[in-house]
Amino acid sequence: MASPLPAQPAARPEPWQRAIGPWSWVFPRDHGAHPDFKTEWWYFTGNLQDSRQHHFGYQLTLFRQGIQFTPAQPQSRWAVRDFYFGHFTISDIENDHFHVRERVSRGALGGAKAEVGHMDVALGPWTIQQDAGEGIHLVAPEPDLAIDFMAHPLKPLILEGVGGLSQKAKGAGQASYYYSYPRLATTGKLRIADQTYDVSGLSWFDHEFSTSSLGPDQVGWDWFCLQLDNHEEIMLYAMRDKSGAMDPVSEGTWVKADGSSERLAPGSFSIERQGTWRSPVSGAVYPAGWHIVVPGHRADLIISPEMANQELHLIRMGALDYWEGACSTRGNVADKNVSGVGYTELTGYAGSLQGGLKD
Repeated sequence: MASPLPAQPAARPEPWQRAIGPWSWVFPRDHGAHPDFKTEWWYFTGNLQDSRQHHFGYQLTLFRQGIQFTPAQPQSRWAVRDFYFGHFTISDIENDHFHVRERVSRGALGGAKAEVGHMDVALGPWTIQQDAGEGIHLVAPEPDLAIDFMAHPLKPLILEGVGGLSQKAKGAGQASYYYSYPRLATTGKLRIADQTYDVSGLSWFDHEFSTSSLGPDQVGWDWFCLQLDNHEEIMLYAMRDKSGAMDPVSEGTWVKADGSSERLAPGSFSIERQGTWRSPVSGAVYPAGWHIVVPGHRADLIISPEMANQELHLIRMGALDYWEGACSTRGNVADKNVSGVGYTELTGYAGSLQGGLKD
């Protein structure tokens, strides 16, 4: 779905465009930035292994957040129209170690960019660029942590929600425009400290843009992307209200082996949280497993974190904590055993995302 961006209360009506009604999708144009919308992100997660079956998870997400609406990009290199930030993680499963890095930029003087018309996003040395053949190059170098990957879609992109309009809360405009590449073959190099690994596996990509916020009774969400060994994929999100219950707008997508997709409408699935894990940093108590049932596909799945501590503790924009981690999947689909990999994102457990960042 995305990574968390807390709601910012507006003092007056904003000029930003909102996600209302159908969007006329055109690619590669819509891989690029949509500066008339306030919030946008390019999001990658994946499960990778080296030749010795050393398992890693990773996340790389670059955000654009509009702060001053102008009809066109400002001419001055000092002007600030958009704020950029990014989250980069590596889950070293065998060594039970979670690595987190974050970056922020005002976007001035070439410190960050999100090009219009094609996928070319940068935050300092972190870059996401798509080539003419749909391959996507991901680079995130840090002194003690780095990735350099090529990701190639194995299936066509899918439009989430209704034709790419994904409702997040009740009411017009409480939505995003949202599409995904659900299965990308990914290869490249991953470095932790002075050890470099040649890795390969599967990634998932989301791109969303909107000018929306959580509904007044919502505190966060549980989001899942699952890649099964029967060559099907599932995306689900459960928006949570203050009681912890699933909001009725929650929905998802089922991607078939042939690349066609089917919307999982609100009420067509259930998610039962199993067990808990308490963060030693934030004190938040997160679910530690999930039982997902999709009756329309005769699917009964257990989702388990690959390791317990995959919580991001972020400080560059004020304190923000959320859990985003590699998971495994096992169960049954249409009376056949399946297994798989995936990623889960849990927000709002360390405090509601309403009202902006915590001090």
